[in-house]
Parts: sequence; C-alpha cells; structure tokens
Amino acid sequence: MNARPCRGVLFDMDGLLLDTERLALAGFETTARELGLPDLAEMGRSLIGLRSDAVETRLRATLPGHVSFETFDSHWSSRFRAALAEGIPLKPGVTTLLGHLAATGLPCAVATSTRTARAREHLEAAGIARHFQAVIGGDQVARGKPAPDIYHKAAASLGLTAPDCVAFEDSDPGATAAIASGARAVQVPDITPPSPQMREKGHHIAVTLLDGARHLGLISASG
Repeated sequence: MNARPCRGVLFDMDGLLLDTERLALAGFETTARELGLPDLAEMGRSLIGLRSDAVETRLRATLPGHVSFETFDSHWSSRFRAALAEGIPLKPGVTTLLGHLAATGLPCAVATSTRTARAREHLEAAGIARHFQAVIGGDQVARGKPAPDIYHKAAASLGLTAPDCVAFEDSDPGATAAIASGARAVQVPDITPPSPQMREKGHHIAVTLLDGARHLGLISASG
C-alpha cells in the first residue's frame, strides 16, 4: 500500500461522481432490443470504464452483419443524450466530499475515459466543475484505461506524480489503471461488482465514496 502522504485527489467521473453509467446502460439495452439484438443487452456492462475506441472495437467485433456499428452507436448516443438532458444526477456523498476537500485545500483532478470537452460539459451541468483544477479526458492520452497513462497525466496536471495522489474509481478497468499508476486506489463499485481477480489486487474496495474517503483519512470517521 502506498504510504506517502496524500497531496492530491484524482477522480474517475462516470459511475463515481456522476450517476450516468445507469443511463448509458439503459440506453444500450434499449437500443439492443429495438434493433432486434436482445442477446447483446448484457454486453453493455462489459463496456463500463472503457474509452470510446475500445468500446467501438468490441462492438464491431460483436455486432451481427445486418447492423452496423454506426447505426447502433447513433441510436445509443441519441438515447443517452436524451436521458442526460433531463438532468445529470450526482452519486451519493459527492457534494460532501468535494466541499471538504475544497476546505482543506487538497487539489483535485478528474481522470475520465470520456472525451475532455464532453466531460467538462457534464461536470458543469452537474454543478461540480469548480472543484477540479484539471479535467483529463480519454482523448488526451495514447492509451485508455486499464493502462495507467491517464492517471499519470492527471497527477502531472496538479504538479504531482501519481504516487503522491489517491485515486477513486468504480470500474475494474479504471481501478486497474489507478493501481498501475502507483496512486493509492480506492474502488467504489457502481453497477458491476469487482471481479475475483480484481479483489486479489489488494486495493481498498469501499461501499460508498464517503466510506472510501474515511478509509484514506480524507474525512473524519464522523464526516
């Protein structure tokens, strides 16, 4: 376990700060049914935490010949945007934790597989963009999660190295990236529980974001 003092906090976004993974998954499952692909509905869970290029690669390899990736992606994106337009919900504990970190002066950055411009839009819409000194999207690194590139870049954006930071994630690909970067990783599962292989990595797995922050000592046990 990384015993270095925490000098910065790095956050994934979807499924950790923003309760958007459920919206994306619902849109995926609806699209699969409407396009006559009911057997594809469960695949949506395996795409959580991946960058758009990895999602495209998996879908192209899986979709039947009569449905193109472009058709599926257009339908899925339309449903997801419609859901977001109704409001972007926060995950429990986000406002409390970000407010506390702001008061203590610890710098924060977002490290998300979502493209940077879209991530900024979503954080603004959710009302929490002001809490982050930097937003690093998947389009800013050569390799997406589970590679550690994005966590190295997010830490550097704060003038730090990844081992100087703690990192919060929800998905297995994201937590793998955080661990590989040397950050002190806490995983707060959202839709999909950690795999048995993930549980063997030795990082802390928390029930809630605030529980994870308490484990790290970022907030008091009563906070």
